[in-house]
Amino acid sequence: MGVGLAIAGSAISAFGQMQAARGTKAAGKAALATAEYNKSIRDRNALVSDQEAKLRERVGDREVREFREDFGKLQARAGVAFRKSGVIASSGTPLEVMMQNANEAEEDVQTIRLQAATDAGRMRQQGVNQRLAGQLTLLEGRSQKMAADIQARSQMFGAASSAAMSGYRISQMIK
Repeated sequence: MGVGLAIAGSAISAFGQMQAARGTKAAGKAALATAEYNKSIRDRNALVSDQEAKLRERVGDREVREFREDFGKLQARAGVAFRKSGVIASSGTPLEVMMQNANEAEEDVQTIRLQAATDAGRMRQQGVNQRLAGQLTLLEGRSQKMAADIQARSQMFGAASSAAMSGYRISQMIK
């Protein structure tokens, strides 16, 4: 009867260790699947950031066009006002005023462009950061899977070793 109990105990122990190994492997696969999913979310976020950057550049271009149109109308009204007052708008002080206005308008255009480019650059950098975070998440998931696989192999070897030792003990009991 003692031999039967020893065999049953050894079998149960080996079975338990094998189940633990399977569970550990499953946990490793789940960690990798989670990492892959999180990476896909990061990649999607990066794509959104890139699209927002392109949109910001287009909006900046539109702002420049609208500003130039508005400024052109303002310059035209100023020229008309100078001419209505009997001043020659193409020389002297009126010309200097209009040139100063044009220079300031060009500075404003450059500021609008710079702001749009800065915003777009920031958005693109967010996309880069998302991609890098996704890669890091995937590396961590792969590392967790590898660690789980190693632990599972160790548990399987432990089960085999335990079964072999139990077999030896039982063989010694039978003698």
